[in-house]
Amino acid sequence: MVLDFLIPEEKWQYPSKKNLAFFFSGVFLVYVVFFTSLTVLPLYVLKLGGTEFHSGLQSTLFFLAAVFLRLYFGPMADSRGRKIPLLIGTFAFFTASLLYVMANSIWVIMLIRIYEAVGLAAFLSSASSFVADIAPEGMLGRYMSFHRFTITAALLAGPSSALFIINIHSFTTWFIINFVLGLFALGILGLVKVQPLNVRKKFSSRELMLYVLKDNRLWPVFLGMLLLSFCYGILFTFVSIYITQVTDISNPGIYFTYYSIAGLLANFGAGYLSDRFGRLAVSLPLVMLMGLGLAILYFLPGRPEILIISSVMTGMGYFGGLLSLIAWLIEVSDLEVRGTVLSVQESSMDLAIAAGSFAFGIVSSRIGLPVSFVIAGLPVFLLIPLFAYRKKELLKFLS
Repeated sequence: MVLDFLIPEEKWQYPSKKNLAFFFSGVFLVYVVFFTSLTVLPLYVLKLGGTEFHSGLQSTLFFLAAVFLRLYFGPMADSRGRKIPLLIGTFAFFTASLLYVMANSIWVIMLIRIYEAVGLAAFLSSASSFVADIAPEGMLGRYMSFHRFTITAALLAGPSSALFIINIHSFTTWFIINFVLGLFALGILGLVKVQPLNVRKKFSSRELMLYVLKDNRLWPVFLGMLLLSFCYGILFTFVSIYITQVTDISNPGIYFTYYSIAGLLANFGAGYLSDRFGRLAVSLPLVMLMGLGLAILYFLPGRPEILIISSVMTGMGYFGGLLSLIAWLIEVSDLEVRGTVLSVQESSMDLAIAAGSFAFGIVSSRIGLPVSFVIAGLPVFLLIPLFAYRKKELLKFLS
């Protein structure tokens, strides 16, 4: 299957600093809205009378809905350009924040989460595609580093600020602030200029998806992302609840502050190191670190220092590992279907996040959170060396 790309790469005009400033400012604000919804809504569900199971269910519905919606919105970035799905996703995120203000039951929250999944389906992969498009040859890792730096900065600023404001005022106050931030992001991203399309033949979303899924070069990279995402879903849904249950810390968002600081450092280091030493050598140890950081949360009761150690390990493991894997994925995929590849990546990650949240919610309700963290994290730590040994020739070829 041969596809026509937008414009030949040698004719691209890389965007100005002003255009990049608009783009990354908008990305930062959208991710603030996104990350705070991940951390605040599980607590809001509990406030409305739900249980840990309901907290996990709303996350599961959010990510599963995004998987199905991405079947349409993912290939849109290849057929209609990057900007349209960026704007659609931003609109869904900030309007959902306003709808939460009016929600008065757990099941209304569930419905709003399904609507908000439009933002997840449309925005994330389109933003990554835009960054990959503008990166000069040999500097993909460093450009992705700055993109991931922006995302991590949003994670650093968002959840802890949200929980601080909620403790002082209310959930409603933060939802209104989120709405304003998202509205401002929509205006900024509307000013971003992107490369015009020059597509001579259109392919359906189904054809693009099948083309990507049949490319077995991508599968090992997807596996690493699935493991990271499985841990990520557990972390964002249950760590805040766990910290409030077993410690005296009033603001559990502090975990994500340390997590984000570690992620910021990992983003810069992983981008440069993976450009220099290869994606394989950098990504696999970082995926292992994510699993180990999750498992050691078992020791958090009575040992508050574990909060810092775990948050640093998971932050470095997730952000550094994901950056290296995304750069690796872009390099081994065909340029013509980049938007679709990244949408499949996001969908596979969403499925893993949803599976992690849902399965962990069921298991933890039976055996408790501490042991559940060990059961979830330790296999990830142990699986990577085994897989790397069994598939070493394939991984060397891809790397």
